[in-house]
Amino acid sequence: MLKLDRTYSTSGNLFEMKEEVIPYLGMRKEEIAKVFAYLNSVSFNYTLGHPPKMDKSIFSMRKN
Repeated sequence: MLKLDRTYSTSGNLFEMKEEVIPYLGMRKEEIAKVFAYLNSVSFNYTLGHPPKMDKSIFSMRKN
């Protein structure tokens, strides 16, 4: 399986337009959300549309 190159992107600020943004300029929010979901599925190695469930029991405030 191919790995993502996490060194490609760099941090910036609000006033600089990064070259990574250019492909997304004409997209609607729904299209960007689909791209984001795909990239998350690839980077965290889960099937697209089936993200892993979060274990919420660790945040429980109930006393045993």
